[in-house]
Amino acid sequence: MEKAHHTVLQLFVFLFLLTRFSSAARQLTESPVSSPMKFQYHKGPLLTGKFSVNLIWYGKFKPIQRAIVSDFITSLSSSSKTAQPSVVAWWAAIGEYYHLSNSKKPSSLSLSLGKQVLDENYSLGKSLTSEQIVHLASKGEQSYAINVVLTAADVAVEGFCMSTCGSHGSSESGGKGKASKFAYIWVGNSETQCPGQCAWPFHQPIYGPQGPPLVAPNNDVGLDGMVINLASLLAGTATNPFGNGFFQGPKEAPLEAASACPGVYGKGAYPGYAGNLLVDAASGASYNAYGVNRRNCSREIAPAASSFLVVSHRHLTLLPPTTYINQSHHRSSSHRFPKSTTCSAVAEISQSYQISQKKEKHYRFSRQIGHGKAHHTVLQLFVFLFLLTRFSSAARQLTESPVSSPMKFQYHKGPLLTGKFSVNLIWYGKFKPTQRAIVSDFITSLSSSSKTAQPSVVAWWAAIGEYYHLANSKKPSSLSLSLGKQVLDENYSLGKSLTSEQIVHLASKGEQSHAINVVLTAADVAVEGFCMSTCGSHGSSESSGKGKASKFAYIWVGNSETQCPGQCPWPFHQPIYGPQGPPLVAPNNDVGLDGMVINLASLLAGTATNPFGNGFFQGPKEAPLEAASACPGVYGKGAYPGYAGNLLVDAASSASYNAYGVNRRKYLLPAIFDPSTSSCSTLV
Repeated sequence: MEKAHHTVLQLFVFLFLLTRFSSAARQLTESPVSSPMKFQYHKGPLLTGKFSVNLIWYGKFKPIQRAIVSDFITSLSSSSKTAQPSVVAWWAAIGEYYHLSNSKKPSSLSLSLGKQVLDENYSLGKSLTSEQIVHLASKGEQSYAINVVLTAADVAVEGFCMSTCGSHGSSESGGKGKASKFAYIWVGNSETQCPGQCAWPFHQPIYGPQGPPLVAPNNDVGLDGMVINLASLLAGTATNPFGNGFFQGPKEAPLEAASACPGVYGKGAYPGYAGNLLVDAASGASYNAYGVNRRNCSREIAPAASSFLVVSHRHLTLLPPTTYINQSHHRSSSHRFPKSTTCSAVAEISQSYQISQKKEKHYRFSRQIGHGKAHHTVLQLFVFLFLLTRFSSAARQLTESPVSSPMKFQYHKGPLLTGKFSVNLIWYGKFKPTQRAIVSDFITSLSSSSKTAQPSVVAWWAAIGEYYHLANSKKPSSLSLSLGKQVLDENYSLGKSLTSEQIVHLASKGEQSHAINVVLTAADVAVEGFCMSTCGSHGSSESSGKGKASKFAYIWVGNSETQCPGQCPWPFHQPIYGPQGPPLVAPNNDVGLDGMVINLASLLAGTATNPFGNGFFQGPKEAPLEAASACPGVYGKGAYPGYAGNLLVDAASSASYNAYGVNRRKYLLPAIFDPSTSSCSTLV
């Protein structure tokens, strides 16, 4: 069955986070003392002394791949003379945390390469749980050791690519004698599963404008990406091994030494741009730290010059930044230091710019009480930040001056939906009648002729008319929508875990001529990609009817209230990362359904103006930004990423909304991008 589909991901949580930190970065540029970040020491122990780093390789890795990581570990405390900036210099920035935890008698942590365990036969299978990761980690030493589990590209791990690229934590030691804990780290190879998320900046992001990725310093996108994540997690393990060390934010979702400066690798970095890095003249590879064996993240076959890209605490090959807390300190790599609350990069990243990167990588901490262990997870959201950077700036410019920096929104000469269409609702799973009424009333409101208070849903839908005028100014057409039939599948006929193909199958239960079939899945239904990269999708599929071959349009939207409320129903729920501002009150008192209406509205606008992938959109065809998705998070005048805008507020319920519908309904609807003015059009 030939089909095409577009997915929509509400990145409002990330927009929220990014707004806070991008604005903080600007303030720091003007005045490094303003808006200090609350990076605190919570009086818990840090790892001290001499620790071995044991590597547990799970799955197939080539010897040259294992050498990339083992050389990086060796580089952390190498005494041999190494070109600068070095991995040793990056790791030395961690010392500031030890000085702050005990200034009278500061300790330190020295790491060395320990034993390596190979599990090439996938002893636990190719799909691992968090408990199995801890089991694998226990194969290493459990005294004065950090055990690192590295999973191959064909191994699925619980949460991998959905909410995490790796994790660190602690578990009870299985040894005899005094009860103790050992530290562990897990990092996955994302090259084939989610390179656009976990291997940025060595791979293009999965959403937004597609800028060229950087060349990986060791010519291996997966392994060089793993080094970045491992470096970040090592910094977190050293300074917050048991969840009560150095971190910022809530304990359940801490930002640690390196994760507090996500995406910062060089001077001038900002979300979506790694910074000014060193570039190998021969290979074009980008890096910011040299390691042993001349490894510089840019050599291809022979490890004749070890280089890496490391995070900003973060003084590694391409190493991430570290939070710098001491104002008098300015390290050469990007680490977060608690006193100065700036990010220090190996390649001398400016403190102000490093903080803006804090958004690109986020660590989530969760404690599993029953298993005697705690772990922190890291998710590289560079793809979302990349997208956000472009559009958050665009949104601000459009608010200040609709003419400046116009967005390249184009018509690709394909057909739009025209005429009278019915919208058929296929309800999959358990929905209350009151919940179904919220959506059906919204559909009815799109073309209601009854007198409705302003601003109305009808007025919102009328903004779509501009697209039809631009498509054919001489003889413009239009699209009128009405509520069609409703199909109830309350017994989960296809189970509670659906594939994209099954969504199309469900959509085919509606009319296939002059209709848009909307599949709505209940809160307990998992859908392929849901909460991982999408909140809903729209597309087209071949009609099964007789006669001339044709296509029908469909939409799928999931109820995210229990699965990912911090992502898909924003702004009706707090974001899962970043500062936790109060969410808005949902206008129909149902976070899940009101969130579904937002996504459904956005997808209806995309379906009307880009039904077959060749209508109106911006960016690449594979990841288009459409009529509503081009204005993410904009609901009212004065909106900016993380702030929905100046909305109407119900005096009785305090609910926020921007449109009235039939039956005295109130809804919150997304802004529509106006291609004639290159601006986002809102009702209020």
